[in-house]
Amino acid sequence: MRIGLVDFDGKIPNLALMKLSTYYKQQGAKVFLNEFPRDVDKVYCSVLFTWNKEKALILRDVYKNIEFGGTGWDITKHLPPEVEKCNPDYELYQMKDIYKRLGGIMKKETKIKKAKTLLNMGIGFTSRGCIRNCGFCFVPEKEGKFKQVADIKDLINPKSNVITLLDNNFTADPDMIDKCKEIKERDLIVDISQGIDVRLLTEEKAKALSEIKHLRSIHYAWDLMSFENSIIEGIKLLSKYIKPWKHMCFMLVGFNTSFEEDMYRFRRLVEMNVDPYVMIYNKKGDARLKHFARWVNGRIYKVCEWNEYEPWKKAQRQLSFA
Repeated sequence: MRIGLVDFDGKIPNLALMKLSTYYKQQGAKVFLNEFPRDVDKVYCSVLFTWNKEKALILRDVYKNIEFGGTGWDITKHLPPEVEKCNPDYELYQMKDIYKRLGGIMKKETKIKKAKTLLNMGIGFTSRGCIRNCGFCFVPEKEGKFKQVADIKDLINPKSNVITLLDNNFTADPDMIDKCKEIKERDLIVDISQGIDVRLLTEEKAKALSEIKHLRSIHYAWDLMSFENSIIEGIKLLSKYIKPWKHMCFMLVGFNTSFEEDMYRFRRLVEMNVDPYVMIYNKKGDARLKHFARWVNGRIYKVCEWNEYEPWKKAQRQLSFA
């Protein structure tokens, strides 16, 4: 049997595909990733982002026996239990698979180092679900109520001491402090990829987060204006233990906030020395938000005020003549 796996739009190794690889290799199958003959026996394609769903459908014309999955395809679809219980196949991805997907402006040596880190890291969930029920988030519907599913030790890849934690709300976990202690004791470097909920921070949790090594900035979100007070208090508390320049705050725009409120959140975060990062809820939405995201995320705001940002000024002129 020959199995083809397609990682359609991921930036890091795909946990579901790695589990599928383990499962089929245990059955004696030959497994391919992304590049394989058309006549393989079965193809699985993972789509992470909803805006890529239509693009992925083109693969149906190439592989008649293809099955789609992933958050961007159908949030109600899950791996079969016999696949879910498998350990990830850390041999599935090669350096070239990671390297060619890394974006951003970086030197070749830096890009190679980052790709190697991603290739050799451990990845997985220790908990599933979330205690929140935010209107813009699919996690409660997809994963249900908060539950424990694994231990930190279960995520370790023997090739490195880096782990990517996919837990959706790490600070809501009653075992969070114990898990931080295990991360510290095992001398692991962790990427809490889904961020933390700063509204749930306590002195003990903030201290525990400061005592572990983080692969990149510690990040969280400020999505709605109604969260302002609890978000600001959480940032202040975290800043007592982790310097603000090591933070990143994701700002959801295009959901239910006005542009004035978006700008207010941006200014407030900058005042607190926290790096803001704009996330657009509706990719096909307001052109102004797309320019705003580039201005913020590209750190152009550090050298140019919004009302002086030439790409947006040019877009306004074009719109006025349309």
